[in-house]
Amino acid sequence: MAEQPDFIRSLPPWAGTTFVSKLNHEIPTSLDPAKQSLPSPFVVVVTGSSRGIGRATAKSFAQAGATGLILTARTVEALQETKDSCKAVAKSSDLKITTLAADNAVESSALAVADAIKTEHNGRLDLLVNNAGILNVDETAFGNIIDMDPSNIEQTISVNYVGRFYMIKYLLPLLLNGGSTTKAIVNISSVVSQISGPLGFSISALATNRLSQRVAEAYADQGVVCYAVHPGAVKPEVPPPGMPPHFEEMAKESVGLCGSFLVWLVKEKREWLSGRYLDATWDVEELEKKREEIVEGDKLKMRLVV
Repeated sequence: MAEQPDFIRSLPPWAGTTFVSKLNHEIPTSLDPAKQSLPSPFVVVVTGSSRGIGRATAKSFAQAGATGLILTARTVEALQETKDSCKAVAKSSDLKITTLAADNAVESSALAVADAIKTEHNGRLDLLVNNAGILNVDETAFGNIIDMDPSNIEQTISVNYVGRFYMIKYLLPLLLNGGSTTKAIVNISSVVSQISGPLGFSISALATNRLSQRVAEAYADQGVVCYAVHPGAVKPEVPPPGMPPHFEEMAKESVGLCGSFLVWLVKEKREWLSGRYLDATWDVEELEKKREEIVEGDKLKMRLVV
């Protein structure tokens, strides 16, 4: 176990980061995607997969035996490296990869992804990873409200929250009717949904947690599971404009940690975690030991303390 960065130790307990005592900052041997196995067939959508966490997550599912990957980014050309890296490590010789240009803030992009699943993957979908998102539009996002450009609120929420809603709205019918038993949705969230961070991003992450809970509650009787997952603090390949230096210094997690955690999360049905906020740095063995505590206390959900 790596030493916790100072900022994690300084966070209050209700931030959730230290819900378990053992935290991972690199991929533990037990979560190596190549040593995990998914059901087969297994078709996954990973939005925003041209770089960073999205690319690494797509690669993790290829390593674990996915038979179908639908990858999105703003341009198809940006996805070529992801596609090549997934092919190179694929466990399944049947892996089929579809790449699509998609703008997460545009409703028609979600419709295009649904159409691609129908035509390229016979309408089957096992998992949606709603990863595409932005931190900010310009450097004013990290300043005070008076000086902030409103686009840092409007565009961030449009991409990070409304875009995820679009994907869920149009891909849920495929999860329900495409033959999957997994029927899983993962919405990439952030620890700043619990604490104060860049305002637009924090609000979109908090809304993502509530969206995940709502989907889980509304479709549980049809076998759908939905999770909000903080991917860890990962250093961005391209730092957003105006990012304070200490933000990068806090980024200690491996870019592949989230993907390895997600493979563990969905390789079997984990209804007891559905609708909850999870952290990819949490040790999964310790998390499993807390199952009774989580379920009986209905923990890891957003609520008012009164």
